[in-house]
Amino acid sequence: MGIRSRGRKALLQARYAMEVNSGSLLVNLEDIRLLLADSDLGLGVPMDSEDWNWVSDLARAVHYNKAEINTKIEEALENWTLDRLSLVTRLILQQAVGEMYFSEPPTPPPVVIDESINLAKIFDTDETAGFVNGVLDAIIKTHDVSASPDGN
Repeated sequence: MGIRSRGRKALLQARYAMEVNSGSLLVNLEDIRLLLADSDLGLGVPMDSEDWNWVSDLARAVHYNKAEINTKIEEALENWTLDRLSLVTRLILQQAVGEMYFSEPPTPPPVVIDESINLAKIFDTDETAGFVNGVLDAIIKTHDVSASPDGN
């Protein structure tokens, strides 16, 4: 697993923890970073400062643009609402949209979609992975990623 893939996974875990324990995103991110750095746990190689800065920047991009991100997702949902999605699915979609439209520089959509599908397979089901793929595909067809910083 590549460094950015590990970073996306760590961010998803921190955001999930934040939803469950009502702690701050920064505290949960730090907890995940410390777990990754603990060689006794065997969770992998610690992330260096540059890579962890990328994760932190993505976390901020998603957090501060959540309303716009949710609007993009809601517009792409057919016969669904955001609150009907499972927590994991919602977090994966928010993170993906944040990475495509609000991170600097934005990550190309094919990369984000592939990574999001993998996260869905790891943390949910193959069915969820297909759903995530369809929603993200609908979003990029509706909102040109390169049009402006917020994708409009």
